Amino acid sequence: MNKKESLIKRVYKMLNRRQKINFIIIIFIMIISAVLSQLLPLSIGKLTDDILSQESLEFVTILPFLLFILLVTVTNEVIKVIRRVIIEDTCTRCEKDARSNAISSLLHAPLNYFKENMTGNIHGRLNRSLEGTIKLLKLLFMDFAPAIFSGVAAIIVIFSQLPAYLALLMLFVIPIGIIIICRQISTQKGIRVELMEEKASMDGTMVELINGIEVIRVTNSAEMEVNRFTNKSEYLRQKEMKHHKAMAFYDCLKFVNEALFTVLVIGMSAYLAGEGIISVGTVLTSYLCFTQLTTPLRELHRIFDELSESTILAREYFKIIDLEKDFSYLLPDHQKEIIDKPLIHVNNVNFTYQNGDSKIIDNLSIDIHEGEFIGIAGPSGCGKSSFIKLLTKLEKKDSGIITIDNKDLDSLSREDISKLIALVPQSPFLIAGTIRENICYGIERDITDEELKEAASKAFIDHFIESLPKGYDTYLAEGGSNLSGGQRQRIAIARIFLRKPKILILDEATSALDNTSEKFIQRQIEKLQVENKVAIISIAHRLTTLENCDSILVFDKGKIIEQGKFKELIDKPGIFQDMYQGKLK
Repeated sequence: MNKKESLIKRVYKMLNRRQKINFIIIIFIMIISAVLSQLLPLSIGKLTDDILSQESLEFVTILPFLLFILLVTVTNEVIKVIRRVIIEDTCTRCEKDARSNAISSLLHAPLNYFKENMTGNIHGRLNRSLEGTIKLLKLLFMDFAPAIFSGVAAIIVIFSQLPAYLALLMLFVIPIGIIIICRQISTQKGIRVELMEEKASMDGTMVELINGIEVIRVTNSAEMEVNRFTNKSEYLRQKEMKHHKAMAFYDCLKFVNEALFTVLVIGMSAYLAGEGIISVGTVLTSYLCFTQLTTPLRELHRIFDELSESTILAREYFKIIDLEKDFSYLLPDHQKEIIDKPLIHVNNVNFTYQNGDSKIIDNLSIDIHEGEFIGIAGPSGCGKSSFIKLLTKLEKKDSGIITIDNKDLDSLSREDISKLIALVPQSPFLIAGTIRENICYGIERDITDEELKEAASKAFIDHFIESLPKGYDTYLAEGGSNLSGGQRQRIAIARIFLRKPKILILDEATSALDNTSEKFIQRQIEKLQVENKVAIISIAHRLTTLENCDSILVFDKGKIIEQGKFKELIDKPGIFQDMYQGKLK
């Protein structure tokens, strides 16, 4: 978070103009409510002195006072309801905007952030920090500010009705109570942070376990994981118990403080009334005003405690908001003009992962032309996937030049890249939504039913979809977990027939398909290649997938060590032949 800006200023900047106006209205409502709250003890005091002290008392005389008290009480409650509705409306709108901003920040964050933080940890931290930020607003305007306004109004009434020395005695309850509260917050602050971090860690563990449920079941390690999770839970429980014991101790101190001053106030007021210094009605008024001080003071520890926690969470939220953007969203001021280059031009490119010792891509140079079908093969860790990440701007090259469609890759925005390149990874990304939504994912234009069905037909998935009761409106579970691996891949492949990109990258895209499906889809992809002059880059461990490639590039240690057609390479001693014969993986 920007240290130059206070947390309150950052929260204030989250609000739009309408929300800021709402909070100004809320402040006026709180002032009115605080004034109305003091009319009740004043009315009861006057009723006691002027009416109840009369020798002959008729109910008709009391009735106006009772109706006035009822009217004030009801009016105040209605005002509180209006205040609450405005606050809730403002906070829910603010939460909607804050959530969208946080999601935007995460989706634009560097990929290293996700490598360094567990998915569940990020998810838990985001939800808790967002909840804490909105709670901070609610605490300020639903609990803290009303308590302050009500307390100030009560103090004014107390000083107007009582001798100064008695009023000052009553007010001593406040500094003593605040000292106890401040001590409570200072001693418990560290524990609350630890508890939040521990819960975030447990969120990460939970997501990790759910993602690995099949392996856990096959290896029969459920009990081991339960024990591991139980040990973490016990550590958390012990921390929480330490916190709860301390809270109980401080609650006791606050109760004793309040009880002591209540006795002193009642005793002193009764004595002064007996001496004729103040009236009985004033005793009642002062006592009721005193309770309006002690009631919020009783809650002040909770408010301060929750404010302290919400402040910590809000700072976490702004850390997420302040994540730097990934390099791929940062564009140079001036675009280099490049002409007469192949569709993809790679010249002397080097790449090393952060904290890596050796080059993953070593002085690589490649030219790929429009309509070419290029295969990429090589042993694990040879740099195939890293090369694709460089082309799609998922990783940043150390040096060298990459141009796509006569433009420097560094000057291409993510939108530009999405229009030029389509990527089908081995593990396709599917959302929890309908099959229609998944096939059309990432495509901005409206897709007709005919286009949708044609794309599904080319991906050899149309018959399966149409056999489902809801067809293309069938809902898929998260990640498409209610489909087989091959079905997920075919839905992802259907997208490319709608996009018709200039460059198509297939990264083990048909690894889960049977031979019949793979050959059918391969023919459809080759038709797309010819009809639209699409350049295809296909990475495959199953080398027969690359039989029809115009050229195959064999990678090893970030370099191209072999190049040629399929039959040439399997007849030529080298890595490709070894891989084809099963000698190398």
